[in-house]
Amino acid sequence: MKVQSYSPTHSSAKIASKLTDKLFILNESLQSRLASKSKLKILFSDVELWQKAISPSFNLTQHEITFGELSPDSIKAHHLVVPLTISDLKYLNEVRHLIVNNPIPIPSIETLLLCDDKVAFNQTLIEKGFADFIPTVGGEFSYPYILKKRIDQWGKHSYLILDAEQEQDFSDRLNHPDYFSQAFVQGSHEYATHIVFKDQRIVCSINIEYGFTTEMPIKGKDHSIYRKICPCPYLNVFSAVLSSIGFEGLCCVNYKVWQDRPYILEINPRFGSSLCPFFFAFVRHLDWNSAILPKSGRALDFSI
Repeated sequence: MKVQSYSPTHSSAKIASKLTDKLFILNESLQSRLASKSKLKILFSDVELWQKAISPSFNLTQHEITFGELSPDSIKAHHLVVPLTISDLKYLNEVRHLIVNNPIPIPSIETLLLCDDKVAFNQTLIEKGFADFIPTVGGEFSYPYILKKRIDQWGKHSYLILDAEQEQDFSDRLNHPDYFSQAFVQGSHEYATHIVFKDQRIVCSINIEYGFTTEMPIKGKDHSIYRKICPCPYLNVFSAVLSSIGFEGLCCVNYKVWQDRPYILEINPRFGSSLCPFFFAFVRHLDWNSAILPKSGRALDFSI
């Protein structure tokens, strides 16, 4: 078994990122209490693994969170519904009359399907004038390039093609309609920008940087040595992209940077895993004007 070793630089980066995260969470938990005099009831999909990552930061706030099945009764009993899975997003599309005032919009079924299909997504963005922000798709590539499954999660079916021998090994998939080839953007850093998008503008966002030991990582397959919060200088690009496809809701833009230009690898039209510890900070930025307490009907008070 190969043991991964870390240099002092890697260890320092990991420690620094954890400290940054803790300071962010402490500051935002204080801001959350100052911003709201109301105890919000928030319903998340029942995903046990993510529950453990989401809950601790909410324990520092006054809000009450529940993880459970999304149903008409449970939706009506909460101020905010946060679906964590594509299947729950599809269900909420079927009961839109129940979530019309949800502070985070639910993406339409059309945009869900578009973002879920990487081939259709890339082609649509190219047609809408965003080709400069999409790694080249199709044609002849120099090595290395990447082979992807058009509908996939966590990079499970993504493969780096490093040479002609590997090309031969993957020939069946290279010629399969469920797969496509794309230029590979090298670099040891990858980013995930989590965005709440409503009325053609970014309501709130947070950017996560992943650091890897290799210049050719596949996020989801390769473990990062650290991840940290950092500024995102490309929000105007992402806003234009989301507007162009008619997206509304919570999403995660995965991208890499080459020569100061972001290259969008995918947009996940759902809650992204790296948002878990920080999602609580989004709550105070949402539009609560139309929200009411489920039982009493009293308006929420977010004044300071």
